[in-house]
Amino acid sequence: MKVDLNRKFKDFKGGETENVVSDKVAEALYSAGISPEFAIKREDKFRAYKLCKSIMDNNGVVELCSEDISLIKEICSNFFTAGAYGQIHEILEM
Repeated sequence: MKVDLNRKFKDFKGGETENVVSDKVAEALYSAGISPEFAIKREDKFRAYKLCKSIMDNNGVVELCSEDISLIKEICSNFFTAGAYGQIHEILEM
């Protein structure tokens, strides 16, 4: 499924912020596993890296399979606030 992450996050009042979803998701994927509290398997760590590169190399428009979406959700749920994670989740479910 093709997903376009090139959107700005919205704040709790619905106003656009300066943060772009694709950049922040790529950052979360790049940082996956940094905390022992949220450890991930070696295979998932490399997959997160590949997804990060794909997002950056394709300007935030990426082809994702269901396993990719699950991994992104898992990593982002530990990296972001509820408001930011909710926006990412909604984009991935469109």
